[in-house]
Amino acid sequence: MTDAQLDNAIVRHTQSASRWKVVCFSALLVAALSAASMGVAMHQTTASAAAPSASATATMRPQAQPTVSPSPTPTITPAPTLAQVVPAAFANLSQLDGSSPLAAAGVKLNEMQRSQLMERIEDFRAQGYQASFVVVDMRTGAAIASYGGTPMYTASAIKAPYIVSLAQTGAVDVNAVATSATADAAGLNQLITQTLRFSDNDMYEALYKRFGAAPTMQWLDGTGAGTGLNGYYGDVTAIDMARMWVNSYEYLFGAPADAADAPGRAWLAQQMRGSLNSSIAAVHGENEVVASKAGWIYGEGNLYAYNDAGIVIPVGATRLAEQPQGYVLAMLTNACARDDLLTALAQTVDSAMRAA
Repeated sequence: MTDAQLDNAIVRHTQSASRWKVVCFSALLVAALSAASMGVAMHQTTASAAAPSASATATMRPQAQPTVSPSPTPTITPAPTLAQVVPAAFANLSQLDGSSPLAAAGVKLNEMQRSQLMERIEDFRAQGYQASFVVVDMRTGAAIASYGGTPMYTASAIKAPYIVSLAQTGAVDVNAVATSATADAAGLNQLITQTLRFSDNDMYEALYKRFGAAPTMQWLDGTGAGTGLNGYYGDVTAIDMARMWVNSYEYLFGAPADAADAPGRAWLAQQMRGSLNSSIAAVHGENEVVASKAGWIYGEGNLYAYNDAGIVIPVGATRLAEQPQGYVLAMLTNACARDDLLTALAQTVDSAMRAA
């Protein structure tokens, strides 16, 4: 082909491409006007204003367009409320193997957590003591236990759950008692305060003689508890002691601020802070909420116990009905006066719960 022929071919090619651009642009314009007249909004985007002509595409190298996958929409699962956690906790407590050295329901322990918890339990057994514990994560209802189904003597650890049962079942008017509104309420205020703060046996027995075990058994109905009260004290399992404290958590901290008995509940929880001989309270700072009750007996009636149970809520946790935090812990042992063993167990459990 001569240079002249080549020039003519280029001119014809350019004219052809221009005609195709005009035709395509016109077609697009007509389509857009047609869609607008029908009330349809055009949302399509085009890579170019017009399509290339057939002769142009024959001389252009095709370019692959990148395929962009749509980003998946994240699924946000809301944290469970306390009303959801409590039944989950009771269900998980029922799933625990009560005879196992270490069992879990609703959570899988990692090797470090398992090793540390087993080491603390072996500390008791190596020195000739029995020990069991149950911890319930109140964020999820997950539960962990060691020999949680073994009945153990409660000693005074039963006193706090007993008093909560009186308040929650309405056996006592907790608002009236909190403010000593009447002479009778003032008397009950003294009995409850002395029982919770100083573990006064005479005060506790006065309460029990007046109200008996019926409020507690009513209170435990529906929790799955297999053991309750047998006289003033009695034998319970750590699993059932944990059930009592899960119930107590819901009652003490699950009510909205404007609930009618909110002042009484707050007063009752306050009486359990700084409880005498509490190993759980000993490993936590003053800014954390620890409502607990220890119990001990050193051989009277051939009974031996050194126990502690309660609730731990981290610093700054609020609106616990909507966003429950912290955990419930029950430790039942016969390691009399061995604060070191119970404190070490409480500290290891706390570390495990913070890592969960």
